[in-house]
Amino acid sequence: MQLSLNQGFTLLELLVVMTILALTTTLVGLNLHGRERTDLESLARTLVTDLRYVRSRAMIGNIDSEIRFDLAAHSYTSDQAQIERFIPESVTIKLTVDQRDIRGSSGRIVFYPDGSSSGGKIELSHRGQEKEITTTWLNGYVALR
Repeated sequence: MQLSLNQGFTLLELLVVMTILALTTTLVGLNLHGRERTDLESLARTLVTDLRYVRSRAMIGNIDSEIRFDLAAHSYTSDQAQIERFIPESVTIKLTVDQRDIRGSSGRIVFYPDGSSSGGKIELSHRGQEKEITTTWLNGYVALR
């Protein structure tokens, strides 16, 4: 009768497998828990980037440039900057702009060649998470809060 020493796992092998399982579980849990917040954050950051881009197009091209929000279609566009984006239906959008910049269910923020803008505020919310984007009229500065 011959005795084999390779019957089972070593303590080191078990520790390595348990560590890998623990890391995988933690990463998956973090990804699922933070996904909605990250998606709203990503949407808000994309919108801020688009607003800043439209502002820069106005200054470089020496023309008025606007970004138009269609609240009924959950989208925003800018012809001058060739932007067309859709916002998920589950995200609530509230747009605050001057009365002159509202037409039906759409509103706009205009950027002028000197860097200023018509100003406005965009509020995005989804399942208790909120993001606020403001554009100041004096210098066209776009901020995410």
